[in-house]
Amino acid sequence: MTVIELPDEQAEALKAGAAARGVTLEAWLKQLSEFAMPGAALDWSRCAAVERVPERVGGAWIFRNSRLPVAVVFENLEDGVTIDELVEIYEGLTREMVEAVLDFAARSLAASPALSL
Repeated sequence: MTVIELPDEQAEALKAGAAARGVTLEAWLKQLSEFAMPGAALDWSRCAAVERVPERVGGAWIFRNSRLPVAVVFENLEDGVTIDELVEIYEGLTREMVEAVLDFAARSLAASPALSL
């Protein structure tokens, strides 16, 4: 079982988004990690916590002022790593950064039926 530590509001938004599409939260996190790759359908340009610099990390969406791809968060959460563990593993990553990305993804996917899973 995957354990993800999120504030109740964010956790419920993610669970509701997954349930509305008839998939598990784990499957949705996997899909979210794909949306963090170059050319993905999710418009990460509207998330203040991230940026895309063509010369860095192959143009992947990364956390602002870093080389850490956003996809790493979703891949690790899918594997059962908690937010606190992520912050310990990746230097410079903060809980606030992770929560900003999760909140943005949940709000974006909930607002766009075109991004159904």
